[in-house]
Amino acid sequence: MDLLKDIKQKRAKQKQKKPFRRNAFHQICCIVKQYGLNNDFLSIIDNVDAYVSRESLNFPRIRVKAKVKNHLFPLATKDEYMLTISIISKIDNPYLKFVHSPEEIIWSESLYRLNPSIDSKKLIRYHFETLYLHERSKKDESVAPHQTENQQPSRKHERRKARNFI
Repeated sequence: MDLLKDIKQKRAKQKQKKPFRRNAFHQICCIVKQYGLNNDFLSIIDNVDAYVSRESLNFPRIRVKAKVKNHLFPLATKDEYMLTISIISKIDNPYLKFVHSPEEIIWSESLYRLNPSIDSKKLIRYHFETLYLHERSKKDESVAPHQTENQQPSRKHERRKARNFI
């Protein structure tokens, strides 16, 4: 009797609807289509270190996630498909399924190198640049905890505000 009950439960569980989960390909393909990206974007990805190390990162800022038009199935042309595959092969990390803009695609690699274990709730809610600044400030404070107040008071204060926000 227990075997029959067990079989019925397993079959009922198999018939249940499973939620549709978007993967990295779907997310990247929708961004490629929405923003009209082309092969020039791959050269930007190759120079990601120059993009991330710019001077404007000296002050923390809170950025809002952009909206992505997610279709049920991404219908891509051959060029869009090839670009999507190229982006995924160049930046292969689990954060790609949470990106919402081309800028976040660029930030995802640096953010993943900085902290590969960020909670998915944070990745969904905050822009990757904001998360990067937050993680970098945590790392900088852990490296130099004995820094005096006279060395860089305004920067330290701004980092503390950004860390407390997230």
